[in-house]
Amino acid sequence: MTVQELVDWCNANDISLDTQIAVRAKDDYFIDETCLELDVPYFGNSREGEEWMEENAPRDEDGEIDYDSSEMPEFLILDSGRG
Repeated sequence: MTVQELVDWCNANDISLDTQIAVRAKDDYFIDETCLELDVPYFGNSREGEEWMEENAPRDEDGEIDYDSSEMPEFLILDSGRG
């Protein structure tokens, strides 16, 4: 999901953009700026994430995902730091 898609979803569902964000793991965690980072994700446990990478990530000369490529998109990652 892009930030714009998240904003659009919030607008379509009448959710204020001032609403806090929580990430669900085994428990719920409060997110603050220490939990945010812009980085390349690893979707080892997310079928949807793996499918997105298969369709969109740059490839190296062997056809493998090139995680070190400068063209690899970064994601806004919300991380509780507890998993």
